[in-house]
Parts: sequence; C-alpha cells; structure tokens
Amino acid sequence: MIQLQALNYILKNKDADLLMTFGPEYYFNYADEYNAIRDHYTKYKTVPDVLTVLDKVPSFSVVDTNESKKYIEQKLYEEYVYEFTRQVMNNKRELFKVDSIKAKNEIVSALNNLHPPKVGYGVDIVASAQDRYDKLIDTLASPNAKKISTGLKELDMKLGGGMHMGEEFIVLFARTNNAKTWVAEKIAVSAWESGFSVGFFSPEMTATSIGYRFDTLYKNFSNYGIQGSDASFDTSKYRSYINNLSKNKNKFSVTSPMDFDKEVTISNLRKWATDLNLKLIVIDGLTYLKNERTKGHQPEHERLTDLSEDLMTLSNELEIPIIVVVQANREGARDKEGEINNDTPEIDTIRGSDGISHNASRVISVRYKDGNITLYLNKNRYGEVNVKLIYSYDINEGKFHYINNPKSGFDVSPEEQQAQYHDTGETTL
Repeated sequence: MIQLQALNYILKNKDADLLMTFGPEYYFNYADEYNAIRDHYTKYKTVPDVLTVLDKVPSFSVVDTNESKKYIEQKLYEEYVYEFTRQVMNNKRELFKVDSIKAKNEIVSALNNLHPPKVGYGVDIVASAQDRYDKLIDTLASPNAKKISTGLKELDMKLGGGMHMGEEFIVLFARTNNAKTWVAEKIAVSAWESGFSVGFFSPEMTATSIGYRFDTLYKNFSNYGIQGSDASFDTSKYRSYINNLSKNKNKFSVTSPMDFDKEVTISNLRKWATDLNLKLIVIDGLTYLKNERTKGHQPEHERLTDLSEDLMTLSNELEIPIIVVVQANREGARDKEGEINNDTPEIDTIRGSDGISHNASRVISVRYKDGNITLYLNKNRYGEVNVKLIYSYDINEGKFHYINNPKSGFDVSPEEQQAQYHDTGETTL
C-alpha cells in the first residue's frame, strides 16, 4: 500500500525529488506505474498528471493520501528492506542445508550492501538565505498574518503578538475543575472570530455542550440561560443570534473519539485538519490519542512523549498552532525552599510525562479560584517566562477582565490597575 501512496503523493505534489530518489527497486508491486511516471519525467522534465498515467496504465489506482513526505520515505525504505531480506533468505535456503557458515556469510554480505537512498538532510541556511529575507518582508507588510490572537490581550503581548502559525505546540495544564477547558475554548473562539476554521477535539464533553460554551464566550449569553437552567431567560435574542451564526463560512468543528472510530491518531488528526482547512486544533485530552509508532505495550510516559513529539511535527507540517489540555497531579510542586506551592501548578506536575513539556513551545498552567483565573507562563520558547496573568472571570457570561499583579511584568501597579478596572470595567494596562 505504501508504494501506491508514494506514487499518488508524487503525482499530487509534483514531487520530482521523491520520484528520482527512490528507484524502481522500491516499487516492485507497481513497476508499470512507476516506469510510466519516470519515463514521462525523463522525457518532458515534469511530473505527469494523473490522467496521463491512466492513459498509459489504465489499472492505476488513484487514492487520496495526506501522509507527510518523511513518513512515505521511511515506509518505502522499510518495505524495501523487508522484501530484500526475504528474497536473500529464500535464495540461500538450499545453501544453508549444505554449508550454513557460507550461507550466513553471504547473507551478511548482501545485507551490508543494503543502504538507504540518499535523501536531502535539513535546510542549507546559506543557500536559502533569500527565503528568510522574503519572510521578513511579508511579516513587516502584514505583522499579524503569521499570528493568531488568544483573545486575551495581555497574554498575546507575552506571547509576542499571539500564537505562531507553525512551530507552536502549546500545553495548557491544571488540576481538576480549574477551568482549563474554558480557557482553551476561549482561545479557540477568538481564532474562529478572526476568520479561521478551528478544530476542537472533545473526548468528554458533547458537541452541544461545547456549542453552548461557544455562545457564552462569543456573545456572552448566560450559560445557565441557554442550557435551560434559568426559566426567565429571554430566548428571542438568542434565536436571532443562532439564525445569523449559521451564515458564517469558517468552521468550528467539534469531534469526539467516535468520529475517528476510536482511532484518534496523528494521521487521522492530519486528515481532519487538511480536509476542513483548519488553522488551529485544540485537543482537550492528550491521553485519548493513540500512538502509531508502536503496536505493542508501551509505558504511558513514553507514549505521551511520542505523541507530543508528533504533535509538534504536525504543527510544523501544517503550519498551524496545536493546543493540548492536560491534567496536573493533585499534589503541588515544591519551591526552592521546599515549600508546597498551592498557587498555580508547576511544570513538573504535568501528569504522565515531562516529555510533554519538553516538546512544547509554550507551557501555561491554569488556576481558577474565587472568581479569578490565573495563567502562569511556565515555558515560552519565544519570549518571557515566569509571568503571571490574572483575570477576573464571569463563568456564566464568559467575560474576562484583566487584573494586574507584581509578577505580570507590566508597569502599572496593582492599585492603579484595580482602580482603572473598577472605574471602567474594561481591561487597562
């Protein structure tokens, strides 16, 4: 199957490099199809269209593939090694019966000559210097084109303007019942409001529940009212809002494990993102994902480390930010003096694996107490760390109001900011 995927990838992406790197020995099940593509390229110096190949080989199967080039290269080589080794072993079967030492030596000699194809390694940053200049010019012309706002102005400032479009794997973590999903959806709603299509994987809450929270965060409808807990709630404005909401073209796609037949893999997430052109993915529960790297039993911390590595790779590949929501351990972390930290949880309390935080571009802990949400920037690959941001939060109406504090890194004193907040009711720096 990988040979067919590779051929379709070459045709879809016009990838002459992949075509020329892996020769005919890698396509032993699709020799006619490979030769038709290779001959066309040799003659015309361009990868043919699918119809051109079908004209030469009518039996060619056209399939859709969204796998990465790296994955296809790896699997092509693995399949070739398996087939090569099988043939060598079969060819030496009779020799084994009469001279096993000689047979072994010939097998080892044959396998020692089995080398992977020469593929490109990395990026030559000298030869590609023009690309960096062009990117700078694009950024200066449209400074927000490569960023997505979190919807929280102060957090955006500490993130350097927002979330990056790629190289952005953000971990939100908190102990149980600390509003981490509310914060994740707040960010997702902000991205959607900016015109991006958003994906929200929710293994524990229904799409309807996420939808009600969306309405609260987007237009501040009473969450109690729209869920039927307040008999006095006036439904007329909500009805008008609902009628207009469906006219929006960008999507807010909520999925559950059942949408992936309980196979929530990186490949399936990739297909979801590419099919719907998603520009942000939120995963509200990393432990529900399945590791494709191994089929056998694997320690949980290794599985989560693999998944976090693959999610960062996926962010780079699709050029979108990916946010995961994870659970912190119940116990607090100890500070340098050995005292328990009962404020925001520290990075080493992330449940399951420190590999998650290692692979993350940003790590933000969340705490909800007495009507306030505290965000603590534990890790920030692109800027400041150990920054604390506090927001008063109306959980019924989805409203965030910033409250300054000494660890925010902003110059306004807590007293001045509090006075401004009470005077205006708005976020002020």
